[in-house]
Amino acid sequence: MQPINREKLKERRIREGFNQRQLAILCQCSQAAISALETGTMKQCSEDLAAQICKWLKRDLDELFIRKEDSRAHRMTNAAGSTRRRALIQI
Repeated sequence: MQPINREKLKERRIREGFNQRQLAILCQCSQAAISALETGTMKQCSEDLAAQICKWLKRDLDELFIRKEDSRAHRMTNAAGSTRRRALIQI
């Protein structure tokens, strides 16, 4: 999924009263992922992440994102969500 308008994404986040970190926590991703989507550093994200962002920004998916059929983006999570970290903790 690719943001239709990065500025609109940022404006909606601010309008709903979230900073990047707060939205990232709600969406279970990193603050860097939210920042990268808003600045254009990250061109696309997973449909799951886009859906979470839209849920918290109270917008339909097609209002903020466009589906790119020819590409796949894997979900970007923080270290707490990684399986590698869980495996290391169990050792």
